[in-house]
Amino acid sequence: MDLFKTLQKKIQTLEIWFYRRLLKVLWTEKKTNKEIIQMAHVCERLLQQLMKRKLRYTCWTHHEKQLGTFATTIIEGKRGQGRPRRNWMDNVKEWSGSTSYGDTKWKAENREEWRDMVASLGTKDGT
Repeated sequence: MDLFKTLQKKIQTLEIWFYRRLLKVLWTEKKTNKEIIQMAHVCERLLQQLMKRKLRYTCWTHHEKQLGTFATTIIEGKRGQGRPRRNWMDNVKEWSGSTSYGDTKWKAENREEWRDMVASLGTKDGT
């Protein structure tokens, strides 16, 4: 399990913990996470909202021509040993189904398709 998957799990766990605290559900009460979400009347999960906001911001920066210099800037120096860290564009490429930065930029330029893709983001994994 990579770092990003671990972070996703922590965000989901924290979200459920918040709902349990808000609803005053004790840990001794055997309530499943699905029951807690239904009790809280949650329309959209926190992780889905974060993903959608990140994708919307990426689209906005593509249209404002700000990301072009940001994403293609070369940083001097040596990279540390091991697997490269995930960056902003890695997440955006994964969520948008793109294979490269250019493909992501091309998709973001078509606002209607990008909005449809962002809107359908929560329905992909069934949550």
